[in-house]
Amino acid sequence: MSRDTQQRLDPLGSLAAWPLSAVIGAFVLCFAVISTVLQVDQTHNPMLATLAVVMMTAAAGTLLYATKPSHSPFRAHLHLVMLAFALLAYLFEQLSRWGSNLLVQDDFGPISIGLLLLGLAPYRPWREIVLSGGIASVIAIALTVPQAEHFRVDVPVAVFAIVAVTQILAPAAAGAAYSRRVVKSVLSWQADARRAIVGRTEEARGQMARAVVEQQVTELEAGVIPFLTEVLARGSITPQDVAQAGQLAGEVRRSLVAEIDRTWLDALVTRERAGLAERGTAGLLVVADPEHRATAFRADQRAATAALIGALCAAPGFDPHSLVVQITGTGPTRPTAAPKRPATAAQQLMQMTGPIIGKPTPPPLVAPRVDTITIQVALDMPKLKLRTLLRPYLGVIRVVFENIRVDMRRPSLTIEFDSTQSFDPTDPRLVGPATPARVRAAKAPRQIR
Repeated sequence: MSRDTQQRLDPLGSLAAWPLSAVIGAFVLCFAVISTVLQVDQTHNPMLATLAVVMMTAAAGTLLYATKPSHSPFRAHLHLVMLAFALLAYLFEQLSRWGSNLLVQDDFGPISIGLLLLGLAPYRPWREIVLSGGIASVIAIALTVPQAEHFRVDVPVAVFAIVAVTQILAPAAAGAAYSRRVVKSVLSWQADARRAIVGRTEEARGQMARAVVEQQVTELEAGVIPFLTEVLARGSITPQDVAQAGQLAGEVRRSLVAEIDRTWLDALVTRERAGLAERGTAGLLVVADPEHRATAFRADQRAATAALIGALCAAPGFDPHSLVVQITGTGPTRPTAAPKRPATAAQQLMQMTGPIIGKPTPPPLVAPRVDTITIQVALDMPKLKLRTLLRPYLGVIRVVFENIRVDMRRPSLTIEFDSTQSFDPTDPRLVGPATPARVRAAKAPRQIR
């Protein structure tokens, strides 16, 4: 089952949909209360009726909580919790009126369930929404058909079932259709973008190569070429020339190594430093990534990190000498060749007999790679304004990263989040098996005090 959602593929677009969840939650709550009050003459068990309203309030509250940008992404267990609360509310509503319910269309349960499922459209896969609507419809039929003889309208039983089910399936189908269409459109756009990037790769590579050559030639013209020209003109080499040649060679070597080790994060900080200089502020922005783990970040992770750092550097009260971006982690930085060890007699026996008895030797356990990026900065802003500034950026960060940790102690701000990558345990390039303790340690979130 596909897990693609609008929230995961287009985090910024899903942030704009949160007010819709608030509207749906408020409508569901008001409708449940008004319906219960207006049909008090049909209610023979006030306690169950009250429980129905409480359960529907809990379902609406779950939707609001789960779709809030500060709690993204919307997890599957919250989807189940919301659906369970809504179904319990529907069950308690029907039990409170059992035998005295006069109409199906004025019950708040079915339409409220349908609207709650509609609110899931930007956050959950369309198949899950359809499945939830189907389960709720089966329960609606099971609760409606036995009460057919008590309804005011004299029509076939199937009509009552259709009315109850339609109130659920119509909004749920609309939400599923929206989710499917948006996901399909975003995936199609991404595929077109990748094809365009591939088409321009060779051209971009050539332009980059020429730019690097021109930069290196400029650096050589500043020091190496004048030195060689002077030596050739003089026709002799002195000990001072040898020392100067060694010094120039070291400078060229350091320049080449620095250019090779340069990552997208270094380029980002260089750009922000230049922006601060244009605004008349000399910025001291520090990047600490000794293992070059930034190169493993996905495109969406790079974009989210760049947007967050750019917002911090442009924020009022930003101390240009305080930004430190550090990337550490656990697990392999890159696959390396694993030394081959001779198999023991027991291992050889398992390798020979495993396929025969249907129990092949399990692959070794490999620790996942966990990259932790820490951003430390000083921002002289009130906490409320700082939260407002960070809300949209952290909403996206929570979708593309894991284990987000934020510590605000004015003027200090520390943001830490993880990027986890799994490796194929059968890949022979990975070094050695990992113990379960190492895997648990790699996955365990660290707390900021």
